[in-house]
Amino acid sequence: MAVELCLSSRLTELLGDRLLYGSATVELNESTFNGSLIALYFVPLSSETVATDDRALRDLYKTVNENEKTLNIIQICYPDLADDRKYFDELTNDVPWHSVPYEYAEKRIRLRHKYRVGNAETLLILNDSYLEKVHTRNGLKLLSCSGKSFPWTNLWNEKICQEALKLSSNESNETIYGLYFSAHWCPPCKAFIPQLIHAYDSIRKRIQFEIIFVSSDRSEQSYNSHASSMPWPSVPYSNTTLRQNLTECFNVLGIPYLVLIDNNGNIITENGRAEITEDPDGVYFPWRRRFVYSLSSRLLPKLQSYPAVVLFIEGDQEEELELAEGVLLPVAQQVAKTRSNALYDLLFFIAPDDCTSDTLRQFTRLTDDTAPLLTLIDIPMARISVMEYGIHITEKSIMNFVLGFFDGTMKFTPIL
Repeated sequence: MAVELCLSSRLTELLGDRLLYGSATVELNESTFNGSLIALYFVPLSSETVATDDRALRDLYKTVNENEKTLNIIQICYPDLADDRKYFDELTNDVPWHSVPYEYAEKRIRLRHKYRVGNAETLLILNDSYLEKVHTRNGLKLLSCSGKSFPWTNLWNEKICQEALKLSSNESNETIYGLYFSAHWCPPCKAFIPQLIHAYDSIRKRIQFEIIFVSSDRSEQSYNSHASSMPWPSVPYSNTTLRQNLTECFNVLGIPYLVLIDNNGNIITENGRAEITEDPDGVYFPWRRRFVYSLSSRLLPKLQSYPAVVLFIEGDQEEELELAEGVLLPVAQQVAKTRSNALYDLLFFIAPDDCTSDTLRQFTRLTDDTAPLLTLIDIPMARISVMEYGIHITEKSIMNFVLGFFDGTMKFTPIL
C-alpha cells in the first residue's frame, strides 16, 4: 500500500488528480496505467496545429492495445502564443487516449520544460509509471520506420547511448562521458576545441572521463579533418544512423554542444560548453546541480525552464557573495530535502550588481533597482514576486517567503 500511495502521489504531482479521456473526466490513481508503457504526446496549442494529422499514432494505439493495454498515451497541449480553450477542445475531445485538462495550465507548461520539449509536436516513450526516464524522444519518427515495430526497444535512448559508449576504451561504472556535437564548418566549434582539450587533459588527471565526438559534418573529408584535431574517439562518419539518433536523443538544437552522461546514458549536465568556459580546468567537474548559483550570462537559460529565488545584491565582491550565500544556502538545502517536486526544481541565485542582473531586471520588468532585493522569478509561468519592502533579509524571512510559493499564497505580478 505504501508503494501505491507513493506512486499515486507522484502521478498527481506530475499530472493532477484527474485526466481527460476524450471528452470525459477520469480520476487518476495508481492503477490508471496498469504497468503499460506510457507515452507523453506534446502538441503546441495554437490554431495552426488544430489540423494536425495524428492518424498514424491512432493506428498504433489501436493496434497495440487490441488484446491488452500495453500503451497509454497522455496528451499535453502546451500553451504557445495563446492558451485558447477552443483550440484545446478541438485537439482533445475526440482523441482515444488521456489528456491533461485545460484547467491544469501550470502542469502543462511545467511538463513541457521538464521533458525539454521544443516548439514541435513530440512523442516521448517513458520507462515506468513514475514518468521519469525517457526511453526515446523519437516516437513520431519511429511511427514511419518500416520494419521497426512497437515498442522499438532497439531504438531506445539507452540502447543508442550504449552503442556510442562502446567506441570508448575507458568503459567502467565510474567513467563520466561527454558527447561532443560539432562540425568542421562551424567556427565556434573550432574555437572551442582547444578549450575542451585543455579541460579534458586536466580532468583526466583526477577523474575517469572520456569524450566521444558526434559529427554534423557535410562530407567525410571534413569529418576526417575535424576528428584529427581531437584526442578522443568519434562516431564513424559512415554510421549516419547513430549520429542522427544521438542528435535526436539529446535534442541537440545547436553546436558546439557538450552533454555529460553516465554509463547508463543518464544526463549529468547539458551545459558542458558553458561550464568549461567558466571553469576551464574542470575544478567543479562534472558540474552537478548546485544549491546556490551566482548569476551569470551562461546561467540565464536555466531561468527559462525553472522557477528561481533570486537575491539581488548591491555589489559584486567575493565578500558580498559569501554573505548572500550564507543566508540563501541553508534555505536551498532545506527546500531540496523537504520540498522536492516531481515537476520542477526550485533554483536559488545570487545576482551581483552587473550587466547580467540588469538584463534580468529589464526582462522581468523589475524597475526598482533597490538592493538587496529578494524575488521569486518564474519565467515559465511569466510571473514574478518580490518580498515585501522593509523586511530584513535573513534565513528565516527567506524561508517564509519561499514557503508562500509552495503553499500557493505568494502574490505574483505578470512579466510578459
